Amino acid sequence: MQQLYDLFLKTGLRPFAFMSDTMQLEEKLTRSDLSTLLILLFRGDLTMSELAQEMGAPLSSMTSIAKRLERKGYIARATSVEDQRVKLVTLTQPGKQLAKESEQVMLTMLGRLQEAFTPEEMEQFTTLLLKAAKVFQDGGPVKPRETKVRSIKINIEE
Repeated sequence: MQQLYDLFLKTGLRPFAFMSDTMQLEEKLTRSDLSTLLILLFRGDLTMSELAQEMGAPLSSMTSIAKRLERKGYIARATSVEDQRVKLVTLTQPGKQLAKESEQVMLTMLGRLQEAFTPEEMEQFTTLLLKAAKVFQDGGPVKPRETKVRSIKINIEE
């Protein structure tokens, strides 16, 4: 279960894309915004570069997301004490509340998966999903496996 949770947060797979329970949340924020808040909830304060890396997004896109979340009062960005060039991103109290609400939706969805699958199916599902995520992350076409053609001898009676 933890692997699926981390997969959704770390690989750019957006769990909210296929959850019907997120309609209320999506009225307030985009899926990328929700994912950003969840990453900050679990990873703590991050620099803009670290956040962009966690999201699997270019820094320019992350900056747009951060500005939007800052305007809405869900995050705060401050200059790092150690390095004036670095911006540190922190959840505000309203941001933490919304992130925890998003987490509950995601946990509910993952709970439904656990109920629907046997432990063996859940393990197989997780393995396949992790494999698919790796394929998408690595970016290139998947080479089809070579299949060996075996000759079959057919007896023909005359």
